[in-house]
Amino acid sequence: MSVKFSRIQKWKKIGIIALLLILPLCLFFLILHFKTDNKVIVDASNSRLNKKESLNSAYLVVLIMSNPTKSATRKTIRETWLSMSARNVKHFFVVGSKGLTAEVLQDVIAENKSHQDILILDSVAESYDSLTGKVLTAFQWLHSNFEFNFMLKCDDDSFVRIPPLVEELAKQPQNLLYWGFFKGGSSVFQKGKWKENGWFVCDTYLPYALGGGYILSSDLVTHLAISSDLLQLYKSEDVSVGLWLSPLKINRVHEVKFDTEFKSRGCYNQYLITHKQSANSMREKHSNLIQSGNLCSSEIRQRYSYNYNWTVPPSKCCKNFDPELP
Repeated sequence: MSVKFSRIQKWKKIGIIALLLILPLCLFFLILHFKTDNKVIVDASNSRLNKKESLNSAYLVVLIMSNPTKSATRKTIRETWLSMSARNVKHFFVVGSKGLTAEVLQDVIAENKSHQDILILDSVAESYDSLTGKVLTAFQWLHSNFEFNFMLKCDDDSFVRIPPLVEELAKQPQNLLYWGFFKGGSSVFQKGKWKENGWFVCDTYLPYALGGGYILSSDLVTHLAISSDLLQLYKSEDVSVGLWLSPLKINRVHEVKFDTEFKSRGCYNQYLITHKQSANSMREKHSNLIQSGNLCSSEIRQRYSYNYNWTVPPSKCCKNFDPELP
């Protein structure tokens, strides 16, 4: 009996020793497995980042606000200034499709099938009242689907000289850039289609780059896209963008080569963007560039320009009209 008990004690000691040896090994493999699982998660996270990096990319993305029914205008733009684009630049005509008739929608889809350059926003109804929401929705789409450095927002009655624009853009700050022809101290519209019913910020508009064409760096587009649910939408999209960016410490650059006001200042060969252009004007400017390398058959001034004075309040920013400026 004592021999049997002794044997049991012996095996018990062996079992304890084996358990003491096995437990650290088990713990080691458990830790190793945990670290491996974490590594997989990190790799998966990196893959998701790489997935976005593998999507469409461009140095400059041009968003051209258009109307679904204006296929002739888009055709003119494709045949004129978009035909003189630059490397690493992509463009999209932005249209809203909510509430469109089946016939109009099918026409837009067919056009996009041919050209692959129309951004159709299903949640946006096409009207002036929805323009600010349309622009912001386009920013959100761009942020989610593209790797890019800069975004140019312009209208489909703007003529853009992309190659020299890209050259000038390379000279600008590459981050936190808000580049355009700025206006400040304008009275808030109280009537007409631009009437601002919900404006309460102050008795004038804050400085903003005029909507015929302005450029934002990708970090600012990202800021607006991820803040979109909190942004108040006002009637004028360019006024809204200026207000949304007003508290930020960014690089606001006033550019006299952007002729982007409600009425063109004329024609100067230095202009990079010219607003309020008809189809005939676009074709004429395009022909001039091909034949002579100049935008204008002859330079002409219709209105004076100014350099924005950032050292004074907005009400005094834009009083010094300079006949030497384009």
